[in-house]
Amino acid sequence: MSRQRGVRRLDDDGGVEIVIGTGERDALADLAPQLRAVVDGTSDSDLATLVRDRLFPAAYPDDPERQAEYEELAGDELAQMHRDALDAFEATLAGGTTQRDRWSVRLSGEEAEAWLAAINDGRLTLATAVGITDESCWDEGPDPEDPASVLLFYLGWLEEELVGALQHGLDAAG
Repeated sequence: MSRQRGVRRLDDDGGVEIVIGTGERDALADLAPQLRAVVDGTSDSDLATLVRDRLFPAAYPDDPERQAEYEELAGDELAQMHRDALDAFEATLAGGTTQRDRWSVRLSGEEAEAWLAAINDGRLTLATAVGITDESCWDEGPDPEDPASVLLFYLGWLEEELVGALQHGLDAAG
């Protein structure tokens, strides 16, 4: 797989190999600190607020008292789960190997799951930024003039590749 982009399953424990272009790897590395700023609440833009609402949806939208109780009980743990996924995502992006214009990395099952979480957070963030509100918006495809739109659709492809690799062999295992 060293010449082809994509994700392939390596073992029964969920290990995968990812091969992408170096520019794609750089785009992912640039996205990670932006996601961290949203998750940590250090970005206070209107967009960051909207994204946080998507990353941490209200459990009790019609009951402010119960919602406040829920956030007190689970809010820090949920935010930490996002941070942990970003930590693993960033750490593995800092590793890997580069050959010509291709970057590859081998991930454990846990690291692959962290990538899925981080990519999903990135997709939610970018979908909010480009105004994707429902499934029909996907039919139009990416706007080649909008880097956020292009990256959003790329993340969709990468997420699909990861899910496919992780599912590979599960049907046979029962």
